[in-house]
Amino acid sequence: MSCNCHALLKGRLVRAFVVSAAILILLQITLVLVKTGPTASERDPLADALVIFQELGHRTPLLRHNFTQRLLCWIPSRPSSVRTKARHVWATWASRCDKTVFISAEPSDDVPTVVLPLPEGRGHLTVKTMAAFSYLYDHHLDEHDWFLKADDDTYVIVENLRLLLSRHSSSQAHVFGHHIPVDREAARRGYLSGGAGYVLSREALRVMVEEGVRRDRCHSDGGSEDLEVTRCLETAGVQPEDSHDALGRSRFHPHALLSYLTSKECFSQQPEDKSFRADDCCSRDLISFHHLKAEDLYLIEFLLYHVNVHGRSP
Repeated sequence: MSCNCHALLKGRLVRAFVVSAAILILLQITLVLVKTGPTASERDPLADALVIFQELGHRTPLLRHNFTQRLLCWIPSRPSSVRTKARHVWATWASRCDKTVFISAEPSDDVPTVVLPLPEGRGHLTVKTMAAFSYLYDHHLDEHDWFLKADDDTYVIVENLRLLLSRHSSSQAHVFGHHIPVDREAARRGYLSGGAGYVLSREALRVMVEEGVRRDRCHSDGGSEDLEVTRCLETAGVQPEDSHDALGRSRFHPHALLSYLTSKECFSQQPEDKSFRADDCCSRDLISFHHLKAEDLYLIEFLLYHVNVHGRSP
């Protein structure tokens, strides 16, 4: 009996030692991970910028140019890009719209999201866009006058957009954006660039949904979103209008800012497909740029709203 008890006690001691050693090793690994793991800023290099600019945005006065009409901005997003793109848009220019919604397949705590359970991916951007406009028609048509669609890698100078829209009535069918005059796949007068953003008046949205989308006269999915939206508008009797300034320079831009500053031509964007010099591409009242990284959004935001250039004439 004494031998059996001794062996049993020895076995228990061995097991206790093994368990204690395992716990000690796990604690050491945990301490190493805590000490050497990435900080919040290292995990997301723009985490600090996000917080700073969200706070700055609350203190930045909105220049309305006596604009009394209400502007709703909507941005298509994906669950996988909310933290890398959408929340940086929301921290910068999108907060200046009267209302902003991000259309996604899943809810998010980072941005104001409207969930539409639709297939994700670039190939399904048309169905997301048509569904988004239908949603806005059902829920916000009477609350807002203008409806801007922009991408989550676009920067919009909202005050300049308001200035353009202030010259027009939302009770009439208007749509503005970067109009590409190329005859592409039977779009009668070219098409609107989706990346540069385009804005519909309340009447244009109403006609598009009632006469186009709800009557199944518009392409429901596939194809290029910007082309299909232009076709749908044309089907409803709404034609894109010229948004260039008095000198023929573009307000909406489908490429990144640096592309225009370093290119010899303006990607043939001007009326009648003219080519302008790079320093003559962009209107002084420019509204948008596209294909921007998140850090570009913060750089533009800072230079536009938080830097004074003393002695400069307007």
